Order: sequence, then structure tokens, then C-alpha cells
Amino acid sequence: MKTIYVVGLGPGEPHSITLQGLLALKKAKRVYVRTKHLPGLRILQRYRIPYTALDIFYQKGRTFAETYRNIARCILQAARRFGVVAYAVPGSPSLAEQTVQIIRKKAGRFGITCRILPAVSFLEAVAAELELPQLTALQVVDALQPETLLDCPEKYKIIMQVYNRQVASTVKLQLLTLYPPKHPVTVIRGAGLKRGKKVATIPLYAMDRLPFIDHLTTFCLPPRQKYGLHDLLQVIRKLRSKEGCPWDREQDHRSLKQYLLEETYEVLGALEEGDMGEVCEELGDLLLQVVFHSEIAAEEGHFTFYDVVASITEKLIRRHPHVFAGEKAENAADVLRNWQQLKKAEKRDRKSLFTLETPLPALLRAQKLQRQAASVGFDWPDIEGAWDKLQEELRELNDAYKNGSEARIEEELGDVLFAVVNAARFLQVDAEQALAASTEKFFNRLRFVEEKARAEGGEMSSFSLAKLDEWWDRAKKLEPH
Repeated sequence: MKTIYVVGLGPGEPHSITLQGLLALKKAKRVYVRTKHLPGLRILQRYRIPYTALDIFYQKGRTFAETYRNIARCILQAARRFGVVAYAVPGSPSLAEQTVQIIRKKAGRFGITCRILPAVSFLEAVAAELELPQLTALQVVDALQPETLLDCPEKYKIIMQVYNRQVASTVKLQLLTLYPPKHPVTVIRGAGLKRGKKVATIPLYAMDRLPFIDHLTTFCLPPRQKYGLHDLLQVIRKLRSKEGCPWDREQDHRSLKQYLLEETYEVLGALEEGDMGEVCEELGDLLLQVVFHSEIAAEEGHFTFYDVVASITEKLIRRHPHVFAGEKAENAADVLRNWQQLKKAEKRDRKSLFTLETPLPALLRAQKLQRQAASVGFDWPDIEGAWDKLQEELRELNDAYKNGSEARIEEELGDVLFAVVNAARFLQVDAEQALAASTEKFFNRLRFVEEKARAEGGEMSSFSLAKLDEWWDRAKKLEPH
């Protein structure tokens, strides 16, 4: 029977290997090791077990991914040829061994049994050497998968596979986008070894300057944040519990609606002010509302916060095939067009493609409905049609005013506003934000006039319109352009 025994050699010293692993190495017809640069290989030499090191693939491979694929291919071919082979790797095979993952995935296709023989991993050795907390407070990160380096800043971060100073430099640059330059980094080389072990604590900006970085080097960063998302969920659950807060226990989806709306507008206000500290705080308040609603839904058995995260993640991947599925999108217009098409395909079971979301402010509702209509081709070919429609609605409003019909005046005024929103869409202007900006501008000018009136010893109502207009014009001139 064709079998691959994947044997963990342990974190360093030869005696770290398990008895089961040693027996498998003795029994195999061929033994392969990922690299000859492993202290644990002395156990093979002691028992006179011949082996073939696969360092040649590191020399020929252009990338680590290519190297690992070629090593896995070599082991699979050896099993097909010799029947029973052993593949020895440092640490434990199930932790941070991409070649093992590839072998396990493909072995079944060739009728090969893959048996994993675990050992003590480098993680236990590092945790013991540095006296780190329990494993739940740790995050293990592969330096060759930099997209994970910025996850979980509330945990101790253990970074493995930092083979050389070049990899360390790449890791450092990624970490500097989240951690401060002087954030402490503990470097341990040869964890679990009696000889050749080195430990140093340095600032993050210097982590690629150490001369002893090699395949036995691991980096450890203490937490940057005190709390993470898990802690927020635990706090909400505590507040909702019998031992928690009476007010929080009483809330439901309906009672929280006003706070969700308020927090949304406060985020928009902070963004408008440009105060990033305020934006951070307000986004936290908005996140609280998302978690609060999710926890209530979980208590009622509908869905959990993790379902919310999974749903939006799946949607983003599904609606960005040009990023995740190899399709093409040359520009933002292509992306938007593809997004709308995918959205329509997802909503096929609905009776209508269009929705009128009444909780939204009227301008936002108009914008959204117009975008929906445009996505199915019901739109002017260019802005000229929108301009003409706006002029037509203004004429109809004027006619209604002259005829003195109050009901028709309201209707025609609504049509004018709707036409203005449509023109704004062609101009790529958000009508809601444009109106908000104009309202604020009017407010600031009005306050200026009020202050001038009071400085003259009276209220605005005690001055002539000509005088008020004079101050108004002065306010306009003081505005930045």
C-alpha cells in the first residue's frame, strides 16, 4: 500500500522526536527531509537512517509557493514509485507546513495514504522560552502570508517562517502600518535548543537588522490593543445577562432604531468635520449598534454576529469577481455595472427589482431608486435629458403657482426636487451631501449676520433688510473659495 508518513522532528533537539515518528523513519523505504539545515536531523544520523534533503528545490524555485509545490510533487512521486516513504519536517507537521498541506490535499488522487505523525511544535518551545500566556491569547502568523499580519492586534503575535533579513524587512513594513515603530519585538533563534539559542528584544523598526536571522528564527510581538472584537461581544452579552444592566436588557430591535440612526448621522458629522479622533469614536458607537442588534437576534435564534460577518464577506467576494475569480474590470464604471448585474441575479426571487426604503431620508430614497432604474436601462442617455426634464418641471411648478392650486403646487414642487436629484446624479454629486453643505453654509452666514446685529446693539429684526443684506454679502466674502 502506498503510504507517506509525515514525521515531525520537534522544535530543535534530536530527542524531541516521538517514538512513533522514529519507528516510521526506520520502516520507510525512502526518507526525505525538507531541508538539511535542521538540528533535529542528528537523530537520523545517530540511528544511521539514510535520507535525501530537498534543498535543491529552494535553490531552483523562484518563489516559496513554487518551491513548496515542487517539494510536495517530489514526495508524491516517491510514494508512487517506492510504496512507503517518510517525509520529515521541523516542529509538528500540522503547524505551518505548507508542503504537508499540499501533500494531504493531493495524496488521495493518486491512491496514496498520508499519515501525519505529530511532535512538539516550535510554538510550545517559543511559549516556554518567552513565558507567554495561554495559547488562546496567541496568534500564530506565517511570514509568507503577509495578509494575516495585521489581524488580532489584541493578542500576542508569533511570526514564523522568517527565513532571512529580506523576509523580515517585508514583514516589518507590513507591521508598521498598524504598530508604532518602537513597539517591542522579541526575537528568538533556536527555541528548544540547548546550544546556539539567541533571544533579544528590539524595537519594531530594527527587526530586519539582526545578523542571526535564519530558518530557526521566530518573532514575537506583545499586544497593541487591550481589547478586540471578541471582548466587545463578551461585554454586550454581560450587559444583556441577568447580572448585567437593566437598561440594556430592556432593549429590542425597535427601541434601538433611533440610536442606530443617530449614530449613523454622528459618524457623518465627524467625517464632515475631518476630526479623525472623533471619527474613530463615532465609528465605535456605530459598531456597538451593529453588535447590539446582532446579539438580540442571536438571543431570539435568528442569526449571530458571526453570521453577519460571514454574509457580508461572502457578498464582497461574490460581487468582486475581477478580484477573486479572475474576471476583468477595466475601471470603476465596469465594476459598478458588474455589481448591479450580480445584484439582479441574486434578487431573481423577488417580485420586483425595485425597493422603496422608507426609513431613508427623501433625497437618499430618490437617489437610490433612480440608480436602480438606471441599472436596468431606464435612464436618460446623457445629462441633457435630465436638464430638459428639470426645466419642464419648473415650468409646471410655475403654472401651478399661477393657478393657485395648493395640492398641485406641492406635487409639482416634489417633481422639481426629484428632477434636481436626477441631475445631481448625472453630475456625480450626492444630493444629500450637497444640500447638507448648502444648509450649513446658510447657517454660518446667518450666524455672522446675527453676531453683527448684536454687536450693533440689537437683534436682526430691528435692522432693515438692506443692512442685513450688507452683512450677508460680507459673510460671503469671508468664506474660503
